[in-house]
Amino acid sequence: PDTGSTPAPDQRPMVSDKWGIGHSVSGVMPNGEKFSGEVFGYDEATGLVTVRAPGNIGGTHDVRIIKADACTDVKSIPPKTPAKTDGAMPAVDDTRSKKREEENIKAAQARAANIGVGVTQEAQDIFDALARTLPCRWRDRDIVVMDEVVIAAPYATCAGAAGGDPRAVERVQKVLANEKKKLGL
Repeated sequence: PDTGSTPAPDQRPMVSDKWGIGHSVSGVMPNGEKFSGEVFGYDEATGLVTVRAPGNIGGTHDVRIIKADACTDVKSIPPKTPAKTDGAMPAVDDTRSKKREEENIKAAQARAANIGVGVTQEAQDIFDALARTLPCRWRDRDIVVMDEVVIAAPYATCAGAAGGDPRAVERVQKVLANEKKKLGL
């Protein structure tokens, strides 16, 4: 039945003919990241597609599993000759995979450490603005800048940390005032 509303061409759910084994595909994932590579597998039941692309190391591949209907701007080119479908998965370098996993976990932990717990959106905005130019971390609800300056709620003035450089307090106070001005606070 026609519902009368047709999504834009690049917003329509993908169908399996675009995800044929061996097709060269490119598109955009929901997070805005672009992808390209060769379709290695497609599961109609789950709508998941496995796309592999040449890796950074000779003879290796990067493999992504993507939710097909969540992708946009998909372009698919069938292979000139039918793809071999022996079903064999490429070898996985366990050491390299473990290293990538560890790097991604560290990056996620670093991002999580930059999110204040129990702070207002205004406090988080101030932290984010300062962190773009200065090393910052949260200590409870206080923002610690360069491990020398502490900005406590309501995030209007700076205080020097014990043993810190007094010039750092002046510098951070100026940056804080400018960032708050930019944020309209």
